Amino acid sequence: MGTARSRRGDTVIRVLIVSPRSGARRALERAVAQDPGLVLLTGADARDAPDVIVLDSGPESHLRLPLRFEQQPARDATPLVVLLDDLDGATAARALRAGARAVLPRDAAPEEIRAAVRAAAAGLASWPAAMTEPVPVDTGDHILTPREVEILTLLGEGLVNKRIAVRLGISEHTVKTHLAAIYEKLAAANRAEAVATGLRRGLIML
Repeated sequence: MGTARSRRGDTVIRVLIVSPRSGARRALERAVAQDPGLVLLTGADARDAPDVIVLDSGPESHLRLPLRFEQQPARDATPLVVLLDDLDGATAARALRAGARAVLPRDAAPEEIRAAVRAAAAGLASWPAAMTEPVPVDTGDHILTPREVEILTLLGEGLVNKRIAVRLGISEHTVKTHLAAIYEKLAAANRAEAVATGLRRGLIML
């Protein structure tokens, strides 16, 4: 999916806002409109596919996510930035497992929303520090466990096996076992390739 270009030739990101509440939708539109590199799509722009969808699930955050989002493979879906009330609940975990590129609190600052949109368009994942528990991530063919996501993230930070073991309070042998599983699931030959694949698929964010 390619991005559009402005009259000056700059790449722009087409953003579609989806919200059941008109007030929330207008607030999100104002937040997005403050960035000249982000272009809002409306009903009149139906012929233009969005590069990123910002989804406000509304006050009933237990509602099902859009059917197209739940059934479409994560690697083929339009990246979503999802706003939720309960970041620690099952809905947040399900959104990330289903392929959401970002999960934010509904009261996220405008700059946080714009940053998440840009990260999603670049294929990166983001979520607030309040979400301390990682969730299993669907790589398209296999599922990375929460521990494997942690280790992949630490790989991206440049930590060696011994440092990873100390950071997580596990043995170095256990780290090697997890690394072998990560390499197999990501079809990676080494650490650098695993990190590159993780970044490209939005499994980790550095």
